[in-house]
Formats: sequence, structure tokens, C-alpha cells
Amino acid sequence: MRKVILSFKDNAKLHISDELYDYISSDKLYSMIINALSYVITESELNIIVNLINEKVKISSAFLGLKITKNNVSKYIDFLPKPYLLIREKESSKKIEEENLLNRKKYKNINWVSCNAFGNLSKKYDFNGDDIDYSFKNGFIIDGKYYIENYEVEDDVRDILEDYSPIKKDMLQRNTIDRLTKASIDTYYDSFSVLSIKKSNGIKVEPYFYFFIDDDEEILKDEYIEALQFISIGGKRSLGAGVIEKIDINKYKFNICDTGKRYVNVSMIYPKESDLSRISKYSLENRNGFIFSKKSTSIKKPTLRMIKEGSIFNGKVEGDIYSFKVDGISHDIHVYGKAFLYPFGGEQ
Repeated sequence: MRKVILSFKDNAKLHISDELYDYISSDKLYSMIINALSYVITESELNIIVNLINEKVKISSAFLGLKITKNNVSKYIDFLPKPYLLIREKESSKKIEEENLLNRKKYKNINWVSCNAFGNLSKKYDFNGDDIDYSFKNGFIIDGKYYIENYEVEDDVRDILEDYSPIKKDMLQRNTIDRLTKASIDTYYDSFSVLSIKKSNGIKVEPYFYFFIDDDEEILKDEYIEALQFISIGGKRSLGAGVIEKIDINKYKFNICDTGKRYVNVSMIYPKESDLSRISKYSLENRNGFIFSKKSTSIKKPTLRMIKEGSIFNGKVEGDIYSFKVDGISHDIHVYGKAFLYPFGGEQ
């Protein structure tokens, strides 16, 4: 397995979709990778590689990470989706229960937890009760939705992170111009997610995105992934959005117990019929968007209902790829929905 880190300059703009997600879903990431491939290999080679990727390669969604540098020493904190499970502090006093009730909304808004916190949530998971005995008072929250445990950073770093927004929203006003009269016809806005670097008291915090590739045969070669750096990702490229500054690719192994009983998905899943009986706790999302085939088109993809990251499965599922043909486009269109699962429950 490989881990890929996408780094960006300060105030780099991204337009992944109109919803302005704070991560890159696996179906969109797959499309970006295939599009990048189309620029570096021939069409016949591309068709062969795409078929092999669809059959043998698994790609996770790309999640936020933070590179924290202090005294020229850097550490990385990766975030994973908070599992769709009941998380509560069991056998607590009445006072603690009241505190938890007061903080319920704050804790509910946590969407992402650090990998260390994810591992501790996994250890605290009760298979019988199907819940997690854990207190979010063990850590702190960044920007209302990213959770880190206290021991992961020093106090001065925590002070900076508690007042930090890694991804901000921005809008650019634009005008539609009449080509004949050169008059302004209409005003509209393009929206972006903006990655923000913070420097304070000798400490530097840099956001990045990372994702996993499960590909034992290395069909998706490093140089194919690195092609993302040369084409940019997402939309609004003419406005300078999606420019990747650096790509790092390293070997990776999940440091977590695999009991074979429970899994959390870290990719969007388009389930097969045989997968349905293993779905436990989940959230659904409509996926659509426009087809991109070396250039933007006005052709919309069909709307599919897919299972969001962080859902819980009782055993392994496969997921599927929805493929279809479009008149005027020589190749098949694929919507990536294969399952990339993270073991959950039990101690290493």
C-alpha cells in the first residue's frame, strides 16, 4: 500500500465541486488521476491501464492533514472521518453527564478525527453494545470539526491550532461580457476552498491532502500519480485553482487491528447487491457532476446514491464501478465506487 501527499502553496485555491468539500472524494480523485494519465500515455495504453485499475486497484478519498514545523522539526497529523457510531462516556457521574449534554452539539459537529484518535476510538469500540466508550474532553477541536487528542501536540502548538482554519471559503466576482458590445451582461461568483498556511512564534502549520492506494502490482505507477502535479486538479483551472506544489509517495501499512468483524470506509462506495447485508451504520449522498474528457463538457453524469466515508460495515464489502457510454465520447465513462476499508475495533 502507498500513501500519497499532495502539498500546496499558501492560499492555494481549489474548486472540487460546487459544494466546496473539505476533502476530495474517491470518485472525483479517480477521475482526476485518469484525466492526468490521458496526458502522459497514448489512448490505447490508457484503455488498458484503466481496465486494470478498475479490476485491481483501490483508491481512498483524499483527506486533510497538517504539517506542523517547530524548531526545524516537522510532524504530520492526518485526519480520518469520524465513524458513524454512538460515541459516549460510559459509567460517568451525573456532573459529567450534564457536561456532555452541554457539549453535545460541539462534539456532534466533529467530522474528522486524527489518526491517533481514530485508533483509540477503535480500541474503545464495544462489539456487543455497538458503541464507543470515549470522551472528547481528551482533546481539542480545530475550526469546529477537526479533533486532535491533547498529547499529540505541545501547548504552544495547541494555542495556534485552536485559532486556525486550514480551509477557508472564498468567492471571486466575475462578469459576463457581451462579445459584440463589450458591455457587462451579468455578474456572478465563482467559489473556492482556500488552503491557508499559518505562521506564529516560530511555528508553521501547513495543510495538505493525502490518500491511500492499494495496488500490489503497482499498476498505477508513481509517475502516473505524479502527473497530477502538471495538470492541476478540480475545476476553475483558468483562474489558477488546483495547482499542486509537490507530491510525495511512500509505502504505508495500517497500524491497527483487523478482526474481520467491523470496517469503516475511507472511500465513497457504490455497493454491489451482495454488499447490502453487511451495511450497518451509514450516510448516503447523491453523486453527479459534469463529465470531463480532456476538457469540460456540458454533459451531466447520472445521479447515483453512494455510501459516504465513515460508514460502518459488518465484514468486508467490495463496492462497484458504474460505467456507461456517451455519444460523442470515444471511451466509457466510469464512476468509481469501490470500497476502501479501514479495520475497526480491537487492540493491535
